Amino acid sequence: MRVPVVTFVFIALVCAFNLFFQRTRLGQELRAMGQDPHVAATAGIPVDRNRLIATVLSTVFAAWGQLFFLQNLGTLNTYSSHDQVGIFAIAALLVSGATVSRATVGQALTGTLLFHALFVISPLAGKALAGDAQIGEYFRVFVAYAVIAVALVLHAWRKK
Repeated sequence: MRVPVVTFVFIALVCAFNLFFQRTRLGQELRAMGQDPHVAATAGIPVDRNRLIATVLSTVFAAWGQLFFLQNLGTLNTYSSHDQVGIFAIAALLVSGATVSRATVGQALTGTLLFHALFVISPLAGKALAGDAQIGEYFRVFVAYAVIAVALVLHAWRKK
């Protein structure tokens, strides 16, 4: 059995960087901007500058995440995988109990493990229950989209 040690070390480093970054001044400013940009601008936080920094950082991390996602699947599907990464990341976060407005590193790791377990279990369950592994894949897609939809509906309901 081969263990992808470099992948695990890189993920641990990104998680540690995220925890460190949240405690910096820029991280606190980004959190304040995420809660209410108008109040953050009134408090003297340069909203446009920080929004640019946040966009660059999130794009770089998304690119690295895309590479690890493709590595994990074992195929190089570069035409539609960028769509799948966002949906899978959101579903993994929401499966772990994260909310639309707050997510932690622990929830991200837990959600990733649960969501990957769904990838492993759903074809086996479809094969055992219906005799066709594709039925399990349909179920997996349904669960992923249903989790996102329910979380967004609950968030909108709670906001009212």
